[in-house]
Amino acid sequence: MWAIAGVIMPVGYYRPPRYSGAMSTFDELVKRRGTDCYKWDFQPGNHHIDDLLPMWVADMDFPSPPEILNAIRRRTEHPVFGYTFAGESYKESFTAWQRTRNGWDVEIEDLLFASGVMPAVRAAILEFAEPGEEVIIQTPVYFPFSGAIKDNGRTVVENPLREVDGRYEMDLAHLRSAITDRTRMILLCSPHNPVGRVWTHDELAGLVQIAAEHSLLIVSDEIHADIVRSTTSFVPILTIPGAAERAIALHAPSKTFNLAGLASGTAVAPDSELRSRLERAIYRLGMNLPNLLSLEAAHAAYRECAPWVDQLLIYLDAQIEWCKEEVRARFGDAVRVPAIEGTYLAWLDLRDLLASAAVSHKEMQRILLHEARLFLSEGMQFGSAGEGFFRMNLATPRANVADGLDRLERAVRIAKDRG
Repeated sequence: MWAIAGVIMPVGYYRPPRYSGAMSTFDELVKRRGTDCYKWDFQPGNHHIDDLLPMWVADMDFPSPPEILNAIRRRTEHPVFGYTFAGESYKESFTAWQRTRNGWDVEIEDLLFASGVMPAVRAAILEFAEPGEEVIIQTPVYFPFSGAIKDNGRTVVENPLREVDGRYEMDLAHLRSAITDRTRMILLCSPHNPVGRVWTHDELAGLVQIAAEHSLLIVSDEIHADIVRSTTSFVPILTIPGAAERAIALHAPSKTFNLAGLASGTAVAPDSELRSRLERAIYRLGMNLPNLLSLEAAHAAYRECAPWVDQLLIYLDAQIEWCKEEVRARFGDAVRVPAIEGTYLAWLDLRDLLASAAVSHKEMQRILLHEARLFLSEGMQFGSAGEGFFRMNLATPRANVADGLDRLERAVRIAKDRG
């Protein structure tokens, strides 16, 4: 709990504003193709596909806030770009942001700089699990998790989420059964990518209890913490009783402010031993020195850009609701969208369509890419539980989402004709 203007507010109190009027500059179509943009210029399978609409990579097609652009311009007026570090003012801006948005009082001494969330995940895997030891992930989940585990010679253990009435839940009973004497870590995605869940206090408390019973470390990727719906609020793992001595939270401004190409991140580790070990791992991997302009961008983001984020959330809230209504109107039960509580990603469920049309997941991916010319993230990347699902990025102007649904409709028609 903490106080603002004399009122006691609970942790996770912040509610994004509701949509209440006309759209804004988020409807502006910004040309990204031809800028060596991974999302727009990459061609899958080394095949050139004309007029391909990319709705796969989880970055936004919106310009970053003008306050960030101005901060970068101001810094480039200084002619020297030497080594830099994340100083006290940067750390204070991060802690103030967390206090205001999430009711989370973060101690400055608990912070470590890293060059991004996934580099920090990899550092944690190397430091806290030995080769061959086990790291648990909750599938379907952000696919670089499994890659980071396997690439470093550790063992992936899946704790599949349960789908209940179009909403995903943690399966804590299965989690208990999956833990062995070689399990060292749980990688948590909070909010969850791709299924869009924002975990509740009780769900996280159950996870922390199991981790305590088995002496496991929780590494929580909280990169989407600021992208939540107006009907919910984000609960940081480190606000859960008992988490401070066994959890590390990883944050970055990249999703919130569209700064993925300016790599920076912050690890929060209240336990001094965990923090020291992670700091050593980050140093060994050469991730301890920030890019100067990424630090300027992050600093400006946390200090000055809350109003911009509020407007972004209004736009995304309306976008998600519009998309869900369009999917129901266009496809009926052939395509479903599970509840989206956080992130700007729609986890499209095509399982009934594929079953009725006798079309395989792989064939549907081919139809989407080569006949509808729509590039979605295919669900099998996120684990075996992703079969029959495709992830669509909605953080793009409404015109692109409408175009994407038109192309999806074309792909569904083709699949049904072949069934």
